[in-house]
Amino acid sequence: LMKHHKPKKLDAVLDSLIDKWGIRERIETAKVIEAWANLAGPQINGVTEAVWFKNGRLFVHIISPAWRQELYMRRAEWLRRLNEELETGRVEEIVFR
Repeated sequence: LMKHHKPKKLDAVLDSLIDKWGIRERIETAKVIEAWANLAGPQINGVTEAVWFKNGRLFVHIISPAWRQELYMRRAEWLRRLNEELETGRVEEIVFR
């Protein structure tokens, strides 16, 4: 006899696989970096050399000193907009370098 199990929702199955495979951090990192790229737009992305996310901090390496200063002065606004885009408060700080 076969036991009938209640079907699981796909998001619950995927969630458990993400944990089982230990890739949640990489997925979260990718979401943050993608959200930043969408929010920043082509002009800022054009002066961005690298973006990485670690321990709640988003690091954005800007090659233009003028842009870096402008972004730094508005970092609280960028942080608020980024976390709204993500729908959670995952990013604690944005560091412009």
